[in-house]
Amino acid sequence: MTSPQQASGSGLIHALTIKSATQPQTQIDFRQIMSEISYYESIDSPSFTLTTTLLDGANLRTSLPITGGEVISFSFSDTELNSDRISGTALVYKLADKVRIKENLDSYSLFSYPKELMLDQYQIVSTAFESRKIDDMVKSIVENYITPVTGKTLVTIEPTFGQFTTTFPRISPFTALSYLAKEAQSSDTKSSSKYFFFDTNEGYVFASLQYLMRQPVKRRFTFIEERIAGDRQFDRNRIVAMEESVAFDLAQGIASGQLGTQVLSLDPVAKRFRSTQYLYNRDYSSIDHISQQRRLSSRVSNQFGTRFSRESFIVTNAHQSNLPYVVDNEPTAQQSFRRRQDFLGVETASTADILSNITIITVHGDSSLHAGDTIEIMIPVSGETTISDRAMDGLAGGKYLITALAHRLMTGGMTYVTVLECVKDAYSQPIERID
Repeated sequence: MTSPQQASGSGLIHALTIKSATQPQTQIDFRQIMSEISYYESIDSPSFTLTTTLLDGANLRTSLPITGGEVISFSFSDTELNSDRISGTALVYKLADKVRIKENLDSYSLFSYPKELMLDQYQIVSTAFESRKIDDMVKSIVENYITPVTGKTLVTIEPTFGQFTTTFPRISPFTALSYLAKEAQSSDTKSSSKYFFFDTNEGYVFASLQYLMRQPVKRRFTFIEERIAGDRQFDRNRIVAMEESVAFDLAQGIASGQLGTQVLSLDPVAKRFRSTQYLYNRDYSSIDHISQQRRLSSRVSNQFGTRFSRESFIVTNAHQSNLPYVVDNEPTAQQSFRRRQDFLGVETASTADILSNITIITVHGDSSLHAGDTIEIMIPVSGETTISDRAMDGLAGGKYLITALAHRLMTGGMTYVTVLECVKDAYSQPIERID
């Protein structure tokens, strides 16, 4: 490993090879003609994506040849001592953006997916689960259909509530897992049950939004324009660029159910019609948030957060468990029906809440960061005072959840940045003075 004295913002490409699809014994190291690597993770995606841009003056495309299905093996890290490596293999599925830069020099990009995603539509989940917890079903599908292909396992799984019965009629593994994420109800009563199934370089994660937001802060970054000569530790944690693409969007929040959602459920078996509601002004504290302070003032939440702005409809057999005949003859029915109608309202509101605050920051390359991590952003307030006299911004700063990131290495690793898409659903300081 290189010395930790190297400058922040650089990386090490330990391996970057491409294996021919027509002659599998042919494998070429193409680090010398790589102009950029981009590795992308997201909590909304079951797998990573890899894009490599080449400056090809050796006619690699024709001589290999590159026609689709080639295997790219990669491994890179930042230059810190004992830093984590991001490694894996991916199949080339597309060559695009080819241009002639100058005589005898072409530029083009290779887009790659991991093997499990490429093979997903060819694998079939055709099985029934009876009276099982959803987290057990997720474990079973990953162990039987995905781990044998990738070698990767579930590294994080949040327990779910209740017994569930379902049949998968010949669908792909990732389709089945996406369905289970929508139906899962967290065993934690302070969770909105907004579940995600996603892939990081460390393994697969199946967890709810609140579970992810509760995790300890992994890194702290500071957005300061002034540089302090020789202070490398400060430079390591510097935000290179920052864009608060959405600070808040009250109109979209009202339309999407952030402030009030009602779920109407019809049970044709029990012949019952019921409703559950979520109101921002009443139910905000019913679930955990990334910080303590609301993002709406009491005046605004009283005006817009006490009525329903969105309705959802569900047909379910859930209410049958309240029928005396069912309760007397099948007590386990209390734990076996689908409960999506019970948490859909708060799930809808939580989803709308994080989509109304999106911040994108660029930091010096950090191979320890992954989608699903939490970070803290320190942002001094603007003004004419010196940096030492500035207070920290409690609205734009604070704890964030990384929903997506891209590790980008350019010019052979000499330049390495990590671009983070971050969200939060609360402020770190109150927006109103409390007497």
